Amino acid sequence: MLARQLGDFAAAVSAAEQPSAARQAARLRLLDTLGAGLAGIELGNHRVLQPLLQAAGPVRVWGEGEGRSARDAALVNSFATHSTYLEDGSRYTGGHPSSVVIPAVLALAQERGAGGEEILSATFAGYEVFLRLGRAIYPACVRMGYQSTAILGAVASAAAAARLLRLPGEAAGHAIAIAANLGSGFKEALKTAQTQPLQVGRSCEAGIVAALLAQAGHPGAPRVLEEGFLPAFGGLVGEQGRAAIVAGLGGECLLPETYFKRHAGCRGNHAPVDATLDLAAAERLAAGDVASVRVAVDTVTRAAAIEPPADGKQAQFSIGFSVALALLKGRASVYDYRDEVLREPAVQDLLRRIEVVVDPQLDAGYPQRRGAWVEVTLGSGRELRATVPNARGEPEDPLTEREVREKFRTLAQPRLGARGVQRVEETVLALEASDGGKLGALLAPAP
Repeated sequence: MLARQLGDFAAAVSAAEQPSAARQAARLRLLDTLGAGLAGIELGNHRVLQPLLQAAGPVRVWGEGEGRSARDAALVNSFATHSTYLEDGSRYTGGHPSSVVIPAVLALAQERGAGGEEILSATFAGYEVFLRLGRAIYPACVRMGYQSTAILGAVASAAAAARLLRLPGEAAGHAIAIAANLGSGFKEALKTAQTQPLQVGRSCEAGIVAALLAQAGHPGAPRVLEEGFLPAFGGLVGEQGRAAIVAGLGGECLLPETYFKRHAGCRGNHAPVDATLDLAAAERLAAGDVASVRVAVDTVTRAAAIEPPADGKQAQFSIGFSVALALLKGRASVYDYRDEVLREPAVQDLLRRIEVVVDPQLDAGYPQRRGAWVEVTLGSGRELRATVPNARGEPEDPLTEREVREKFRTLAQPRLGARGVQRVEETVLALEASDGGKLGALLAPAP
């Protein structure tokens, strides 16, 4: 039974037994997730949830002063993290394990004073379940209209929570089985980006609920993954498919395969932005030189794009807007995806000259490669072209540790202040010497 196999793994996984490079990869993903979440709080993206929260408690909403219950804090922190579309992700699952695993882990760790070693172990458990089941259902689930992060989030959060609660293998398997019923979300929701992160936040919270139910002795359906979850979301079924999910489980660590984001907005925008920036740098292009732009991506990426965007939130899913930012501003910052930037005359003028198309040849490599090409026609009639096989930040072209740390500082400083950012960074990068309570205390807003 697959849920039990994954539960046995989650119960036994130990960060101490992971290679040092994998441990550092986990610490950096914790830091990166905190940066994304703190930016979401600073932007006020989480405020839509505040009237709905009822349970006060000891767990901090990142960058806020008040405490909430572990479930409410996980919900809000997950929502805020995903709302920025700056968290890490996996091109093999089309999803973002960090925004469902890490808020759940840190909420329970703060509530229970769990040590840094336990935080890392739980993070490994959640990522592994997310990435292994995700490979089985992606990209079929997206073609069926689902958002993979929301679908996978509950089972991944449940595995992580079960590890932090130190549940034995049987109970951890029940937590995963219960959670398999609780994750849901649709790609169509991305068109309402103000509320879309709720399906991810609820999936994160649901994993905690499932783990607590399993801790109390309640069972999940033993074969719900094989007979329900996988076939429902278009996943691999049969003996061969199930064997692929658990192949190397407990030996091969998949966490380092996730990418870091260099730019804001949906990951599908990033290869086009990288190609545009490369072309602009090589040719010393200015936006005024450009007569027209043609951008090509694969079918799955184009299906998720919103062209043209109606507002700054939809712009996070607009390849055309992101390319326009790259040409006009030389960047695609989270603070650029705003209504007032979208309405700028120069942006609107350039958007009308950008066409986003599908190149079937790019489908052939997907998802092992998620590349793009950009063709720019200048006012002089000269044509330029740049191609990238994958966006920066993938394992083949990773961000450096320094770049990840600088990204965190840029995102977190408006909320925590310079001293607060330094203390959080130092604590996360030496996490085994700390615990969830101490880290939660450091996430207070700057005075």
